Amino acid sequence: MAGTIGIKLANGDFYPLVEENIPAKKKLILTTAHDRQKSVQIKLFRSISKTMLDARHIGDMVVENIRPKPRGAPSIQMIISSDSSGNVFADAYDLDTNNGHQTLNVSLSDVSGLDYGDSMSQGDWTSTGSGRNDGMKKRRFPWGAMILATIIVFLAVSAIWFFFLDGRNTPLFAKSEPTFEATLPARPEAPVAPPAGIQPEIQPPPVVETPVVEPPVVVAEPPVAVVEPQEPVSPPVIVAPVAPPPVRPQAAVRVRPPAPVKSYRVPAVIPRNGVVYQIQWGDTLWDISEAFYRNPWLYPRIARYNNIKNPNLIISGFNIRIPPKE
Repeated sequence: MAGTIGIKLANGDFYPLVEENIPAKKKLILTTAHDRQKSVQIKLFRSISKTMLDARHIGDMVVENIRPKPRGAPSIQMIISSDSSGNVFADAYDLDTNNGHQTLNVSLSDVSGLDYGDSMSQGDWTSTGSGRNDGMKKRRFPWGAMILATIIVFLAVSAIWFFFLDGRNTPLFAKSEPTFEATLPARPEAPVAPPAGIQPEIQPPPVVETPVVEPPVVVAEPPVAVVEPQEPVSPPVIVAPVAPPPVRPQAAVRVRPPAPVKSYRVPAVIPRNGVVYQIQWGDTLWDISEAFYRNPWLYPRIARYNNIKNPNLIISGFNIRIPPKE
């Protein structure tokens, strides 16, 4: 499935530039994200849905030693083109010095076999080369080292449990020996025979006295009435209804009205000497560039052509001249 080649903006969004396998050439102006920035890194991605959700990184360009400017000022011009063979060529350089050219030539046929449903992240692919994307190398996960480390940890924990945590006395390793108790029958005592000439003395049977049991004396006591204390009955509690909290008025959402340049009849072809346009209240160079060029990122071209030092400050009622797009 053919994808779209674009760059990643400072806020993390995907900005489409050219379509894959379709001959095209596009020029755009890039600005810095910080004050007095000395270098700019441009990251190119390939996406099917034109978002960063399935974007695949295909190359980087770093433009260094640019002239320090306030953030948002035009600094870098980038030209990107594609052909029907799946090749993408990009060139970026500083607008003020026209130096620091950084080029990137990528063959999309090397990365077209990637499955966008794969669970690999962008960090699983690395690019080789300086300033050029010479190919993709897939990193393999070290399953052998992971299994070996797991076995070593298991053996170490088993040894500590067996030798130091009294694991040998558990029912799994303890040996029980049967115990036997020997009992001998009691021997009857042999009667002692009296000596000759002496007759044994016959003892009379013991006299057992029977105790006299007297009947118990029962003393009747008057019944005692037991009075159980009663709990005091508390009066019912009536709960007053709670009034609902007052409704807070919601703040009105302020909606920015459309710029007046939206209703201006823009000519289909801008002549070489440009088109004169009078700035209206509510216009910005961003809206004017979008109305005339169909691309708001070209507003620095209008600012340079009319010697506007601060593109964020324009005055209503002044006439400016819109140059042609190319």
